[in-house]
Amino acid sequence: MTLDRRKRKILESVIKDYVETAEPVGSRAIVRRHALNVSAATVRNEMADLEEMGYLEQPHTSAGRIPSQKGFRYYVDCMMQSEVLSDEELDLLQKYLQEQAQEWQQVFYSVGQFLSQVTNYASFVILPPVKISQFQYLQLLPIDSGQALVLLVTDVGIIMHRRIDIPEDIQPEDLQAISNLFNRALRGRRLEDIYRSDLQLLREELKDRRRVIDRTLDTVEALLSQTGEEKVFISGALNILREPEFKDLEKIRRILMIFEEDELFKDVIPQEVSNTVDICIGRENESEEMQEMSVVFAGYHTGREMGRVGVIGPMRMEYWKAAGTVESVRIIMEAFLRDNMR
Repeated sequence: MTLDRRKRKILESVIKDYVETAEPVGSRAIVRRHALNVSAATVRNEMADLEEMGYLEQPHTSAGRIPSQKGFRYYVDCMMQSEVLSDEELDLLQKYLQEQAQEWQQVFYSVGQFLSQVTNYASFVILPPVKISQFQYLQLLPIDSGQALVLLVTDVGIIMHRRIDIPEDIQPEDLQAISNLFNRALRGRRLEDIYRSDLQLLREELKDRRRVIDRTLDTVEALLSQTGEEKVFISGALNILREPEFKDLEKIRRILMIFEEDELFKDVIPQEVSNTVDICIGRENESEEMQEMSVVFAGYHTGREMGRVGVIGPMRMEYWKAAGTVESVRIIMEAFLRDNMR
């Protein structure tokens, strides 16, 4: 059903005031704050009509109105103008990305941090399984006494890294020699063609440095095994605690349990995504724990696969800000990945 201009303006006013205050909105407040050039009685009548149509609800007999899920949906689909990021916010995101350009997992974590910081909601970035075909090179770098960093670079330009413990008497030239041996043996090899027998040969050639090679090989195997699974990066989960809707400790516990378990979390985020922003409001979410919340999300291309990025907050959400932020982040992420991760 299409609403007339005045009803649309009143619905928008109720939504904006309710999002800001978390309190029911009365007719006098709307007249005072939004300069509608009509009387409070007229606004009150229009609000009663909107309630009868299902766009507003009245929590208490003497209270003002709040938007219903249907009201939020009408606003999002028919009225909302997404709010673009400011130049300062765009510069901040670009700074986050450039600082982490050589550490691919940190890139996605930084994107999530940015989203939660700008929107004040919980954010998520889901990285799809990475389809790697060839080993390119490995580098062992000394970082602290008794520790080295294993860097693994693949044919899609992705750099994976992990710290390992090493004997304190190992010198940088020893680490370089181990790196060279790995690279001579494995460079350009298809991952499915690298068998444990190849890795065992490397162990035998480096038996005098067995502890280092064992830890390096274990790290390489662990890093490569991770590429076949989706990875989840969540930031700002505790932002939920700030929202007045979520003061029930049992409700908070159930929500935070989802955020702590990657498999549970992936299940509550819609699987079907495109490169346009989508919004699931309240009961549109299949998960019972999420039916008092909203998810604003989009898909982003990693080159070969599509990941998911978005924010989660209460139904009383600044959808205009959240949608614009997710869209801007999606565009910048794709450009960054296209330029740096191939």
